Amino acid sequence: MALLAAFVNAGNVVDESGQWGKLDQAPLSFTVAVCTVTVLLATRILGNKTSSTFSTMTKLAALAALAFFVHSNVPIWFQLTPGGRGGGNNLDTARQDLLDRYDKFYVNATEWDSSQQPDHDDANNKDAAERYFTLITDFFEYGWGDAFHMAPLKPGWSFLRSMAEVEKHFGTLVGIKSGSRVADLGMGIGGPMRRLVEFFGATVQGVTICEYQVGRAKKITESLTTWMQERLSYYVGDYNSLPASFEENTFDAAYFMESLSHAEDRTPPLSQARKIVKPGHLVAAWQWMLKPAFNYSDLYHMDLKRGMEYGGGLRNLNKPHERLKEWNDAGLEVLMSYDMGDDYLKRGWVGWWIAVTDGHDIPSMLTSSYYGRRLTMATVKFLEWVGIAEVGTYRTALMLEHCGYSAATAGELGIFTPAWVTIGIVPPEGQAVKQGPIADGPETFNKILDAHPYYLNVPGW
Repeated sequence: MALLAAFVNAGNVVDESGQWGKLDQAPLSFTVAVCTVTVLLATRILGNKTSSTFSTMTKLAALAALAFFVHSNVPIWFQLTPGGRGGGNNLDTARQDLLDRYDKFYVNATEWDSSQQPDHDDANNKDAAERYFTLITDFFEYGWGDAFHMAPLKPGWSFLRSMAEVEKHFGTLVGIKSGSRVADLGMGIGGPMRRLVEFFGATVQGVTICEYQVGRAKKITESLTTWMQERLSYYVGDYNSLPASFEENTFDAAYFMESLSHAEDRTPPLSQARKIVKPGHLVAAWQWMLKPAFNYSDLYHMDLKRGMEYGGGLRNLNKPHERLKEWNDAGLEVLMSYDMGDDYLKRGWVGWWIAVTDGHDIPSMLTSSYYGRRLTMATVKFLEWVGIAEVGTYRTALMLEHCGYSAATAGELGIFTPAWVTIGIVPPEGQAVKQGPIADGPETFNKILDAHPYYLNVPGW
């Protein structure tokens, strides 16, 4: 799916407004080579006196399309794919070895057998998450853009514009303002945080367990304006125990954007967020969540859960009431808990799962349809067979397809969402959590927030 997306988008990547932008242009030598070969082949076609005019024109048109395709996409493959950039994308160890290590965390993970659940992980899934994102970052960036999350989609808008708009909505809910100091905990390659900086004028500090992702984020940021660069910083670190750069009581807000569910127990990362955010300010999570209709006794439901956890690098997906306890145990009072995806459906948007089933726009249709996914898998397998893609690339793509199928099916069944939003408030120093009423959407959230004694005591808000 991810591989085909890049071919479809013909050299385009996401810019900071959620629109398509260009990667580095193809080198002149490559352009000359493509043009030379094209001219030589065109000369041969024109020299064939036995072909009809229609046949000759058809062949020339096909040649032109092929030349454009090669010129547009081969440089993109070179820049973004595993093993690309002349070895610049190589991982810290062989992809096949990475997969073997990752699979050990999930007990016969490729089998559809929900009875084989992984054991408790004392590291809170840290090592598995690091291996996972080292494996899949190129795939996600290549086919999904710079935002590794799902979102509801607006008819008439592109997939990328819809994603960016929901990110801004989420930033508004967490109270980001111009001049705010914000923490992105589990930042990926930093796409959403860059858009939040551009939109709100905030300063955002991101952290990820994956060193490879920080390298990509820094590379992307090199081409941004000085104003943007001054407001962005990226760190390698574990959100279960944040680096020293994340000082106590110094942030105006912190958020997890589809990163919180990578922890087996959400309490440690939430406790870290509470520690760094000022009292009276907010901690938010846009998270993968089993919806109330999910049935733990239904083996099919459990198979889909296992597929999402393995293919998504997740652990211990649970329901909202179970997640509430984790927030309270972390010292946070929950003010709102709701399915943002369902909320957008009321506004006339379409479900997030459309991007991984039928497709929302032409690029996502070609990458997400049944036949598109089959073509993608066949392409990846062929590229690995001929030695262009690293051994293990097809297996990685299969793992992601496993997750995509499970998530989309569970979404259509109404038993899962990747867009459940929970927002909590940090109580005054030394004060125990007193859980009050919980809003079921933005409208009631604003009423609760405006009347909350902690929030009203925040200077300047």
